[in-house]
Amino acid sequence: MSLTSYLSRFVAASTHPSPAESLSLSQLAPSILNLTISDTPEQWSLYESLLLSALRTGDDTSARLVLQRLSDRFGNSNARIMALQGMYDEAIATNHAQLEQVLKNYDDVIKDDPTNVPIAKRRITLLHHLNKKPEAIAALTALLDLNPTDAEAWAQLAQYYFEIAMYSQAIYCLEEVLLILPNAYNVHARLGEINYIVADSGGGGGKESILERLEASLRWYLRSVELCDGYLRGYYGIKMVTAKLMQTKASGQRTIAEEKVNKLNSVATVHLNDIVSGHEKGKKEFVGYDSVEVAAAKELLAADDSST
Repeated sequence: MSLTSYLSRFVAASTHPSPAESLSLSQLAPSILNLTISDTPEQWSLYESLLLSALRTGDDTSARLVLQRLSDRFGNSNARIMALQGMYDEAIATNHAQLEQVLKNYDDVIKDDPTNVPIAKRRITLLHHLNKKPEAIAALTALLDLNPTDAEAWAQLAQYYFEIAMYSQAIYCLEEVLLILPNAYNVHARLGEINYIVADSGGGGGKESILERLEASLRWYLRSVELCDGYLRGYYGIKMVTAKLMQTKASGQRTIAEEKVNKLNSVATVHLNDIVSGHEKGKKEFVGYDSVEVAAAKELLAADDSST
């Protein structure tokens, strides 16, 4: 295979590849490492992708060889290489003490160069992994003070806040993401999810009522499918929220008519049925859906059928 062919394999891979997919990619290491070095951006991009796949599958030997080639080309002082080295050190650490040493190495680098963003991000990830969530949040907030247009960092901060049930802060962070990436349909759906969770837990103690949270959730989900027709998570959310709205007797002024809620529930049901049926039949337009999400949609539809 050519360099271009190998690179296309990695480009076509999922953003979060399954273990089987990662293994398939990491097994390409011997062939890729035998390619003649062309010193092109494409080859170094391929090497970095291969390194990540090797680390995911525990192929430390291939990861070390790839990392060495990257280091030889760009130097150990390159910020990105330092971050990849740190990622490798984290992957091969066998105990808590070794991870703490990696964290100390990150601290030393940041002390010498506070602008080293790749290392700052690795440090934040490791703090979170070590269950030092307040420190991770503080570090990520400081990083965003330096670069407030980093959508990925805002999304990560939202997740950290969500994990400690600080839902209002998580929502704020995701709204910041949308200021940067207004058409990110998955972020709209995530806002729908969090608002639904807050409503389902009793309103979250904020000023908004359960009804207001549910209606906000529905609007976010609707926007997600408006931006991406056929988005399973969006229709799943619409089905779930409208069902809740049809059942709730929460006090407050409704802003979405009951008739519209019922209609949206029916529309979501039709779309979910089409996705589940099309995926199970292997229709071309439905092969890209995640099997776990399709199974969840099928379960939701089955539960709806059993209750009617």
